[in-house]
Amino acid sequence: MKYLKKNYSNLINFVLISIFVVLINGRPLLGIYLFGYRIGEFLTAFGLLFTFIIFVRNNFFIENLSKSLIITHFLIVSLFISYNIFDNSNFVNTYIYKSSVYIWYIAFFYIGFLLFKNKTLDNFHFKLGYFGLFIVFIFNTVYFPNILLEFFSQYSDKFQFLKGSEIVLFFVIVTFFSNRFNQHGIMLDVFLIFSSIFIPLTIFKSRSAGIAIIVFIVIEILIFKKYFLSNFKRLSFIFLICTALFSITSHYLVDNTFSIDETDQAIAQVFKHKYVVSNTYDDEKSLFYFYDGRIYSADGNLNWRFQLWQNSIDSLSNNSKFLFGFGYESRLEVFDDLRYSGLDRLNENTHNYFLNITLRGGILGLFLILLFFREVFKLSLNNISRLDIFQFIVPLLFVSMFDGSMENPYFGIIFYIFLSYLITKNKIYNQTNV
Repeated sequence: MKYLKKNYSNLINFVLISIFVVLINGRPLLGIYLFGYRIGEFLTAFGLLFTFIIFVRNNFFIENLSKSLIITHFLIVSLFISYNIFDNSNFVNTYIYKSSVYIWYIAFFYIGFLLFKNKTLDNFHFKLGYFGLFIVFIFNTVYFPNILLEFFSQYSDKFQFLKGSEIVLFFVIVTFFSNRFNQHGIMLDVFLIFSSIFIPLTIFKSRSAGIAIIVFIVIEILIFKKYFLSNFKRLSFIFLICTALFSITSHYLVDNTFSIDETDQAIAQVFKHKYVVSNTYDDEKSLFYFYDGRIYSADGNLNWRFQLWQNSIDSLSNNSKFLFGFGYESRLEVFDDLRYSGLDRLNENTHNYFLNITLRGGILGLFLILLFFREVFKLSLNNISRLDIFQFIVPLLFVSMFDGSMENPYFGIIFYIFLSYLITKNKIYNQTNV
């Protein structure tokens, strides 16, 4: 028994360290080919297989989770099967599983439950998480090792730095659980220091990611205001450090130099970096404006999303597909337009998690996904506060509304694994102890 317990602990630590490595390296790591398939594809296939294991062993999960949660998940999968039977789809065709990955990633919610049922994160994991965040910061601002670049260029399908949404995911997971499980106030000081360097980094990479991380940080400070107010002098010193780090980070993101006299310009440039004026519209147009019954933006990147979303909704309406969607067998017609499919014609994501679900599964499919999250909320309320639940979930779902993150194995899988952690523990923190 002792031997089995030790092996179980080693297995869990191995999985957590593997997640840690994935969080640092992101898309390039999951794009490595093994036996002709990418690691991310193996993980998706595993999620697909485990989905059906869940329903075979449903009594175990009903006993430990809830019957209504399992039923909702069963309905989501049943709807997928029904759609493909109705469309005479070939169930051997891998495309139908590629276009429905958001369904199969849900299985990792249960995998997370199995991982954490008898495991609690400890100081080692928190320190490891912050060390990982530091590495991510260095890789994205100062230096990315050539040896890793060469490795991913040779063995992965593509190389790219972590996107803003992926950095937000990593930051939220580490800080959220560290702030609640670690009973040492110093970790809240560390949280503020890391916040000061990750705010400019995420804003520089993505406006939606920047908004998400700022909202998350502000709410975190409010939740733990008792500690901060009772340590005002200490907080004042930390604030000075944060101000300096925020300024230095902004400089390095903009031009890799530092000048006190140019700090204001550097910070302004960080916030303006993702604002790209469209060539199509007048520079004097506002960020948001309406014309001929449609919404536009002077920001070319944001305008691209607005037009894609509106054309997608028009496609649903014109084809009377609002209720059931287009299904999973074929490419969505909105991507026949080269403006949205990209030069390589490979893009098939609307950069909006909930819209993607509606396009494939219709309002009915979206309703079932939202119902699943509602059941998770209900389970979580047994252990933690409503504010904590929203604090973890909402920022991550927010960035998924401007990105293809939830259809990405990096984001979707890790999101569900740690979402399950919210329901596996008793009251996860006590503010009086920090």
